[in-house]
Amino acid sequence: MQQLPLEAADIKTLRLRLLPFFAFAAFSVLLFTFIGFTFLDTAKEALSGSTIGIYVFFGFAVIFFSVIGYMIWAVFADLKKGVKHRISGIVTNKRLNVQHSQTHHHQTGRNNSSKTTRHYYLYIDDEEHSVDFKHYNKAKVGMHIVLDKAPKSKMTLAMELTGQEVVDQEAHKLEGETNDKFLQTTFPDVKLTPKDEEVLKNIFKSQQKARYVWLVPTLIMLVTFLANGLEGLLILFFPVVIIPAYQLFKIIRSYRTYKMSKRYGFKRGIPTIIEDKTTFTSNRSKSAQRLKTTIGVITVESVTFDQLQVGDRLVVFKPQYGKQPLSIMTMDQQEYYLY
Repeated sequence: MQQLPLEAADIKTLRLRLLPFFAFAAFSVLLFTFIGFTFLDTAKEALSGSTIGIYVFFGFAVIFFSVIGYMIWAVFADLKKGVKHRISGIVTNKRLNVQHSQTHHHQTGRNNSSKTTRHYYLYIDDEEHSVDFKHYNKAKVGMHIVLDKAPKSKMTLAMELTGQEVVDQEAHKLEGETNDKFLQTTFPDVKLTPKDEEVLKNIFKSQQKARYVWLVPTLIMLVTFLANGLEGLLILFFPVVIIPAYQLFKIIRSYRTYKMSKRYGFKRGIPTIIEDKTTFTSNRSKSAQRLKTTIGVITVESVTFDQLQVGDRLVVFKPQYGKQPLSIMTMDQQEYYLY
């Protein structure tokens, strides 16, 4: 990591970042002032003159404005110090972290709001760095990049993809032609193995389980309406009819597809090339390793994820009558099952 002086473009970027901070701070001041003058007197009377509510309100305001103040201070500190950190290296992984939060407005918990926040990270030579979405989306695993970040605010000032100019143009062209030819390859169907049939069954069970999660509660509601002679209300609550009907249709179709694929007894191979790799993390679901390929995103196990690289050619095997992949095979005939 290098420490370099801020350039004119960097200073401009930092100053522009201050504008939304100041605007949000001004709006927050007005909001807290309105709440204070409008509701605190009423709340104090309701609490028989107790000042606990006032202390809680001011305590929350202090914490809130401390966070905003720190973010503003961090940008000013970067401007005053006048330096930036330059990190260069190979992108070894990418991570998308999704955080779900829920806020209750009443003690009963009936009225609540949810918020989803996404954070993006690049691993440069296996060291994690937070970035904006545009930089996350631009960089791919295997690329050599130069990333400029502000030391205090951790703001990404610039990102440059390097090394493309030294690529052998003839070799690059030949590789592109080879990839195009590979993607047009037609592979013969392969007979299902016992392992394939087991994976196919696991996929079917997983799909059915997801359908039943939606079917059972809405079906209970529908039966309750009918048992109490409330058929007329079904016009207003039409999703109570549509959801179970749709899920029942999907369950029947999924079962039919599973039986047809098993009866056919073969799987089809589809050529694809890995374009990027990313790790998905969340506070509500388990982490997942995903490969972005020319035919879509494929979720794989961690061991498989580590062994495969961007640019690798794969054969993705799918059942004859289904869309969910069963396994992937590399060019050295190594097969990885996905379930």
